Amino acid sequence: MNTVPFTVDLYAGFGQCNGLLRDEGDDLVLEFQNQDKIAGIIKSGVRHVRVPLNELVSVTITKGWLGGRWMGVTIVLQAARMEALQDVPGMRQGRVELSVASKDRDAAERFVAGLHQEVPVSSKL
Repeated sequence: MNTVPFTVDLYAGFGQCNGLLRDEGDDLVLEFQNQDKIAGIIKSGVRHVRVPLNELVSVTITKGWLGGRWMGVTIVLQAARMEALQDVPGMRQGRVELSVASKDRDAAERFVAGLHQEVPVSSKL
């Protein structure tokens, strides 16, 4: 099972969502907790959102400023319908941008590449 840690800034920078993105076959699972960025003491409970892969139009990775990896990477989930990502913090117009720390960028690249691998078609006998 592939897993990538992520963050999403919330409430005009006063809050943050910290979580894990997992590939569970036909679904992506986002497990996360929201907290304030001022003192870090106000936290929500841990929540899970299961998103079927067939509800997503694309899962891409974007690199930082001028394509530089040192500025961080972002995993972008784009859904065909807003309802698919409605419970994910930071969702706008069916799109969620998950920021990935520079130490986890290789895992993020492997995660997205693994989702795009084609399933081999068995030949007919």
